[in-house]
Amino acid sequence: MSASIEVREVNLRFGGVQVLDRVSFTVEPGTIHAVIGPNGAGKSSTFNVISGLYRPSSGSVLVDGVDVTQRRPHEIAGLGLGRAFQNIALVPHAPVIDNIMVGRHRLMRAGFLGSALGLPRVRREETAHRDRVVEIAEFVGLGGQLHAPAGSLSYGGRKKIELARALASEPRALLLDEPVAGMPAHEKREIAGVVRAIRDALGTTVLIVEHDMPLIMSQAERITVLDFGRVIADGTPDEIQQDPAVIAAYLGEDESEIDTEVMSQVGIEKEHRA
Repeated sequence: MSASIEVREVNLRFGGVQVLDRVSFTVEPGTIHAVIGPNGAGKSSTFNVISGLYRPSSGSVLVDGVDVTQRRPHEIAGLGLGRAFQNIALVPHAPVIDNIMVGRHRLMRAGFLGSALGLPRVRREETAHRDRVVEIAEFVGLGGQLHAPAGSLSYGGRKKIELARALASEPRALLLDEPVAGMPAHEKREIAGVVRAIRDALGTTVLIVEHDMPLIMSQAERITVLDFGRVIADGTPDEIQQDPAVIAAYLGEDESEIDTEVMSQVGIEKEHRA
């Protein structure tokens, strides 16, 4: 199950500041689509508009053709949109499995009274959900740490909990905001493998914001580039690497100031400027 996401001419203003300026792009079902750009380009603001945390000044967002622009975040989540945030927000003293269970909330039918009374049907439902959470934890590589306090895991392990919690809502499209930020190389590789498996094994559409350009260039099938709140390029990784506007946004206009090592970090080869 996968969903499409369409962003149409979205404008976002905070007071007199234009944060997003006519941003448009389409995420096809079952693809890994990246949104990249320099710091302050509007990437996280775009994510916040898509997930309903920000209401755009104008324009629209559609999930599988349904206009969600005026809907609240929990309503958008109900349509199958999940999100893992850049900043980790866990209950550090609670077990890993309980932190992931929070993501099942929208799928549970039992109300507060039924849960408080411990009715048999409620216990059966909770058991089924916990069994599914165990499967998800194993899928992302947390199977052996389910009962450890979440705060005892490494930074990469805690990011996996955040990812597993987003998956626990059974999303058809998943938004990942800098999933490998601050990780050592080996943990980045692990998360990259999980992201690919989410698409390949689960069929989930993945929309990702990330500064790690080698990861993006190896994982994404299509990339949208923002700069100063505007879309300056949209295409395949090969097309993006050769786009003059992208090179200028990351490195400046003066070729004499371009550092080959910096270019390699953003996945651009110097020969592309010829």
